[in-house]
Amino acid sequence: MFWTWDHSTEWVLNRPGAQTMGALNPYTRHPETFVEDYTRLLRWCGRHGVDAVVVWGLLRDSHGGIEAARRLCDVARQQGVRLLCGVGLNAYGGVFYEGDSPYSLERHLERHPELCAVDESGNKVVHVSGRRREHNACPSLAGNQDFAVESLRWLFQTLPLGGVQVETGDTGVCRCKRCETRRRHPVSRFSWEDMALMYPLAASAIRSVAPDAWIVCETYSHPEPHPEPEKPPNFGDGKPPWADECLREFPRLVFVQWVCDKFVKPKSSMLWTRAGTVSAEGGRRHVMRAHFGTYWGGGYRGELAIDWLAEMVQRSIDHGFDAISIIGEVSPQQAGAELNYLALANYGSTSNPRAELEVFLRDVASPLLGGLGRARDFLRYARLSQDPKQIPAALRAIHALCGRLALEPAQRWVWLANYLGSFLESQPG
Repeated sequence: MFWTWDHSTEWVLNRPGAQTMGALNPYTRHPETFVEDYTRLLRWCGRHGVDAVVVWGLLRDSHGGIEAARRLCDVARQQGVRLLCGVGLNAYGGVFYEGDSPYSLERHLERHPELCAVDESGNKVVHVSGRRREHNACPSLAGNQDFAVESLRWLFQTLPLGGVQVETGDTGVCRCKRCETRRRHPVSRFSWEDMALMYPLAASAIRSVAPDAWIVCETYSHPEPHPEPEKPPNFGDGKPPWADECLREFPRLVFVQWVCDKFVKPKSSMLWTRAGTVSAEGGRRHVMRAHFGTYWGGGYRGELAIDWLAEMVQRSIDHGFDAISIIGEVSPQQAGAELNYLALANYGSTSNPRAELEVFLRDVASPLLGGLGRARDFLRYARLSQDPKQIPAALRAIHALCGRLALEPAQRWVWLANYLGSFLESQPG
């Protein structure tokens, strides 16, 4: 799967308004560019065997609303790719992320301010980024539960989507008396018990209209048990001990989504042991995702991650996972992103079932980069971003190589030279 935000997805280059990260951003490209970006992305996925694309911000008035989304549903269907709408149940705008729609969560809370989530002092929970102020909904109130159910039914009655990725929100939780009485365990920016409450309601609503839709339920966590049992959950950490009882309340036959950034390279700050194995109980499938090739978590946009991705897939296979998700916002015109995407399609496939880096380099990267030895060198040079003193010599070798290569391999090496050059204070003489 690819995971994307609409405002950061840039597959059509040389158009104004491109952004590189953020979660509450306005959409600043032309409405037709939105359709062009995702048309290219979906066609690439269809050609290369990527099964699904999650779009946060799919429905916005500023880039065409329902009509633009319907056009992309048609493209996805033609390509055999599932288009999934990112839906925040208590935050992130609901099914209609931004616009004058009765199914916008923000418009719903403006009409019913008494349904807003509140903090310990009774003040509304508000998440502010740039010019956007976003309120959260209290999950304990029937008015919000009914709104989520009605909105999801409307979404699938209106658009022939392949599914959704749902979240309860990680920008703060409601601390009203109802929520505090209902919950028995610590919370942070998110709550496992809120997930256990809202995900079954969401799945039931979707399946009443689209029984074959894929439903991806976010956990914000890793399945490795957290070593500090009473610590509130933090994004990307291992799951707390009470998570298992919440997981048992998740709907049957959904995808449960986890995150592994802290458990694989380049960070590897936490151990992933056999205890971090997932279960197929309830017919649930499991998605592991990572923020490779993006500024999220301190990385670099478009950064080559094929070796880290190999480790991620190998460990995910060994721990019971069924699917992999990475950020898909960067155009494959950038060779780092292109190779990451091709690796996503290759690792775990019938041609590379153990997700071996060397198999990928030999079978996929080698023809694209001018041979197996050069594919190995490409990865070795890419890692010099952490050792800038070695970059000038690498640039001289790359520039000398480009003139001996065919056009397409040379273009990929030129991208690498430009990428490495960005880590120098000035270009070498």
